Order: sequence, then structure tokens, then C-alpha cells
Amino acid sequence: MLWGLGVVAEVVLFLFMHRLLRRFHSRAILMASLALAGLRWLLIGWFPDVLPVLALSQLLHAASFGSFHASAIHMIHGYFRGRHQGRGQALYASVSFGAGGAVGTFASGFIWEHRGPTFAYTLASVVALLGALVVWRKVTERES
Repeated sequence: MLWGLGVVAEVVLFLFMHRLLRRFHSRAILMASLALAGLRWLLIGWFPDVLPVLALSQLLHAASFGSFHASAIHMIHGYFRGRHQGRGQALYASVSFGAGGAVGTFASGFIWEHRGPTFAYTLASVVALLGALVVWRKVTERES
């Protein structure tokens, strides 16, 4: 049921994401999504037995993953023009979901095994918050 809640929330977010992207810069949405991901990982790691907190964390999945993906694709359209947009999306998918997913899965499994789930989720939160800091300091936005 919690997984379904997260999926429904993400679909609803995608229905309204075009309005958010018209109102806010992609960079700001990206930073907010990473900050919310940091909060989500902390909630899951520190309150795994509190159902309302887990439900909130599933709603934060839409606010973090869904908004991250939509704003990242929007930014890619600004960086990669015309016929290169497909290549930009392929690069994004292969680096973030491919290489990033593989490294993250391996590292989190290793950390989970040796330090426990709370530490793994706390570290994931730190990484997400560092990502927000990198976006704030280093990422520029180009009009799409």
C-alpha cells in the first residue's frame, strides 16, 4: 500500500509538473528535490516502524524522485539542443540510473551489511544534501 501511495503521488506530480516548471526554475526544483530526498532518507532510516512517517516518506518520493527527474530532463533540453536532445537524455539515463544506480546499490549494500540500515539511510541523506549543495553552487540553467 505504501508503494502504491508513492506511485499515485508521483503520477499526480507529473500531471502538474509542467505548471511547476513554468513557475520555478528547473535548478530550484532540482535543489528542492534533493533536499526533500535527504529528508525522506532520514525519515525512513530513523522511523521505520512509524506508519504515518513512512506514508509521508512515500509522498516525499514523488516530491523528490519525480520532481528531480522532470526538472533534470527539462534542464537537459536546455543543454542539448535539437537533434542532440535524445543523446542528452541517453547520457543522463546511463550516468544517473546506470552507473549511479550501480555504484549506489553496491555501496548501500556494503554499508547496510557492515554498519546497518540506519547508517545507510543517514549516509544516503547526506549524499542527497551534498547533491543539493552541488546544484546550488555549480549548476547553471540554460533556457530550453
